[in-house]
Amino acid sequence: MKRYILTFVVALLALIANAQKVTVTGQVTSSLDKEPLIGVTVLIKGTGTGAVTDFDGNYTIQAEKNSTLVFSMIGYKTKEYKVGTTNTTFNVALDDTSNDLNEVVVIGYGVAKKGDLTSSISAIKGDKLDKMSTGNVMSALQGQVNGVQVSTAGGPGSSPRVIIRGISTVNGSDPLYVVDGMPVGTNINFLNQNDIESMQVLKDASASAIYGTRASNGVVLITTKKGALGATKFTASVSVGFQTLAKPEIASAEEYEKVYNARYTNDGQKSPFTNGGAKTDWWDECLNSVALQQNYNFGFSGGNDKLLYSANIGYYRQESQYKVGEWQKLSARFSMEYKFNNIVKAGIDMTPRYEQWADTPSLMGAMMSMDPTTPIMRPESEWTSNPYSNYARSANNQEWNPVANMYRMDTNSDEYGLLATPFISITPIEGLTFRSQFGINAHFRMSDVFTPNFFIDNLEQVEKNKAERKMDNWVDWNWTNTLTYMKQFNKKHNLNVMAGYTMERFQYYYLNGSRELIPSNVEDMRYVSAGTDNMQVSGSNTYSSLISYLGRVMYNYDERYYLTASIRVDGSSKFPTGNKYATFPAVSLAWRITGEEFMKKQNVVDDLKLRLGWGKVGNQNIDNSAYVSSIGTMRYVFGNQIGIGSQISSIGNSGIQWETVEDYNVGLDMAFLGSRLRVTADWFMKKSHDMLLKKDNLLILGYPMWNGQMWENIGEMKATGWELGINWNDRAGDFNYGVGVNLSSVKNKAVTLNGDYIYTGSHSGDYIIRNEAGELLSQFYGYTVDGIFQNETEVNSYTSQYGDLMQPNAKPGDFRYKDLNQDGTIDEKDKSYIGNPFPDLMVGVNLNASWKNFDILANFYGTIGNDIYNLNKDRYFGTNGQNVIAGTYDKAWRPDNTNTDVPRLSVNDANGNHNKPSTFFVEDGSYMRLKLLQIGYTLPKKVFNDKLTMRLSLSAQNLFTISGYSGMDPETASMGGATESGIDWTGYPNPRTFLLGVNLNF
Repeated sequence: MKRYILTFVVALLALIANAQKVTVTGQVTSSLDKEPLIGVTVLIKGTGTGAVTDFDGNYTIQAEKNSTLVFSMIGYKTKEYKVGTTNTTFNVALDDTSNDLNEVVVIGYGVAKKGDLTSSISAIKGDKLDKMSTGNVMSALQGQVNGVQVSTAGGPGSSPRVIIRGISTVNGSDPLYVVDGMPVGTNINFLNQNDIESMQVLKDASASAIYGTRASNGVVLITTKKGALGATKFTASVSVGFQTLAKPEIASAEEYEKVYNARYTNDGQKSPFTNGGAKTDWWDECLNSVALQQNYNFGFSGGNDKLLYSANIGYYRQESQYKVGEWQKLSARFSMEYKFNNIVKAGIDMTPRYEQWADTPSLMGAMMSMDPTTPIMRPESEWTSNPYSNYARSANNQEWNPVANMYRMDTNSDEYGLLATPFISITPIEGLTFRSQFGINAHFRMSDVFTPNFFIDNLEQVEKNKAERKMDNWVDWNWTNTLTYMKQFNKKHNLNVMAGYTMERFQYYYLNGSRELIPSNVEDMRYVSAGTDNMQVSGSNTYSSLISYLGRVMYNYDERYYLTASIRVDGSSKFPTGNKYATFPAVSLAWRITGEEFMKKQNVVDDLKLRLGWGKVGNQNIDNSAYVSSIGTMRYVFGNQIGIGSQISSIGNSGIQWETVEDYNVGLDMAFLGSRLRVTADWFMKKSHDMLLKKDNLLILGYPMWNGQMWENIGEMKATGWELGINWNDRAGDFNYGVGVNLSSVKNKAVTLNGDYIYTGSHSGDYIIRNEAGELLSQFYGYTVDGIFQNETEVNSYTSQYGDLMQPNAKPGDFRYKDLNQDGTIDEKDKSYIGNPFPDLMVGVNLNASWKNFDILANFYGTIGNDIYNLNKDRYFGTNGQNVIAGTYDKAWRPDNTNTDVPRLSVNDANGNHNKPSTFFVEDGSYMRLKLLQIGYTLPKKVFNDKLTMRLSLSAQNLFTISGYSGMDPETASMGGATESGIDWTGYPNPRTFLLGVNLNF
């Protein structure tokens, strides 16, 4: 009997429980275009129970009465609905947050609503970055953010040059990167761009001053993907394709012979070339026609009210266009956050990775210069047992055989790294949060280099083979503690106060060992311990520390009047006592004009906000021992013995102090036509004080020149510019489209340099670039070419007021240089500034559109008004027997070919046509490039079940370039350091890339 009663009670309870639940259905759409949203999480609040919308945006879920459903999806505002007895159908329209002023963005040591920002901060979401498959995420940022100049190079594993709002110092231009609250330095090649949730670029000092000493070049905040409420979602993506390089126009063996002989006969000498020899295409011999690129990712994420989790693993591989070399990286990301209760939560973000380089040679210039009449190999009858000695040598120039160089290269590097940021967050009372995070960024690199012995001739040989191993280790840690209080008073006063303390330590140590006379060149013997001669061992261990105190107050009244003030005090071990600490304050104001009563009745402007900002940031990019002289070991010969002694290895400057940059910003944010049109405009000025530079000093007397430099504060620099961003997003039926235009301009000027000139760009015994006070930064400095002498009469009539020849070594067909100071002599005093490597205008144009299941994306980027010093034009001269640009023989001046700007061919070049830096080498470097074109198609629902979506895409990167520049790549040619930009040294150009992609979500 008891058993029957128990069964009845259990059945009754189950019936009651079921009676409390109802079936809730509905559809989730986008409020912008009314299209169904796939993959929206529908979660019962307070539980781990949930559902996901299908391809049509539909969902079904069993929920108890009076429970709350939470609708959430990345990129959309979360909405909540309460389940009742009768209301069991919820058709939900989610609002896009891309232009939403309530969207939360990351700022330094905190977050803020997009509409509350008072500084110049640009945000971009990760889904825009992963459209482009690159090894470095900053390459994908090109043209996406106003005021950020990104110049990319094409080699595997290469890092782009990133300049935020111009150059504010001669001591580096790279911004500071901060990943999940952990400063990671100036290189983020290790990151997988598929792991990034969002990026924020802090462009002015009122935003970046909270990072103090390392923020002089701007700050890039990177937030990786985290877990989200709802059932576990899986993602997978594959991108495979190939790259190609455009072949430069280089002379054939026949033209090379004609040019080579003409150089001698034009100088009255006998033609030395009598045998045409081989017809070697060095470009084709060294490069593959295509290089493969692959990118694979697999991840998952999910969570409930207690635990959020996310993980991803990615593999990227890029082959070199050379027949040797590649770069590959394997990375993983794990993110977890656990909520113990309403007070305490903890979590960790962790990114282990592995990178491998089979180093790519640097042979672009050698391939273009090498004599094409030289065969690759010697005749077999001359071969020896050493295969590295069997390559041919040119009798006409001194260029080493590029094919031999390529195959002799054996440099391989492996790097293991870990970025981890565990944290704990405690909220003892509402609005007050203490957060403590300990971050570590460690990476360990091991490189093996082997140089075989060989003998081709006396000028191309290595007598002893050599094995070398290098170990480079970096271990940085950061402990950050912040206390944040957020409170709203009387519904109009909003306060956000943060105080913090950080400790950081940066350690680098290396060990290098090598030996010569390895018994054999075979691969199995290429290790250091096999060597029997000239053992070399070196190493060092350096470190620096930084402690910081920081604080910030953010206040707004009625979301109309905004004030943000921050301060950071940094203490660095890199500076001497008395100069160790520096203070970096900042303040910014904003006024939302559309919040005023007098703006309420108009319907033209949806949002109008004026921003004003000022702040100071710093630069400590100097050696760890800059203020003390260091002693190192040295080898010396004493009789028949080699001894080890000591010497000064670096000279210290006990008076060195911080470099600071003062920044002013005025901005205006506007929205029109239902916020479909958004405009952002900014004007800024940055002025650096006490710039740091390592330079020669009088103290170098008595020291070897290679270590006779010391760090000094040398002067001031100013950068002034403006930015304009225009974005339009709209729809017409099933057609959605967006247009974005980013325009920016900046001028970099040296204000004072302590009376010194800074010369850079050494070439042919002279310098191409000069920096001086009162002038724009890094301008080309040389002679002005005033045509070509057409005959002896013109040469003889170009005289001083005293009748002396101004160019006594000139012949008809040589350059005529302007006597700018009119003293009757062509010399250094006739040099002037002949070009500026920095653009007058940077342009980014971003287009996107979708129609039903199809979508298309096109990103353009370019520069206008910058000059390039094209050293490739050296190849018009055939100097030292190097090969020339195709068509040189027809372009070069001859008595029967006078309508040209290319001078005569000469073996002596007594006039210095080749050696003198001049306007002949300066070209307009303006260009516009289609960086990315992507066409996508999402397969219809009937192909798969409701739980799987698939998108196919076809992408082309660097598809075409519009430019009048005659070199290989105007973008690569525009790269260089802060004081050495815009010289085309014939680097690895950007390849054209074609990729097929597949994305799965389930």
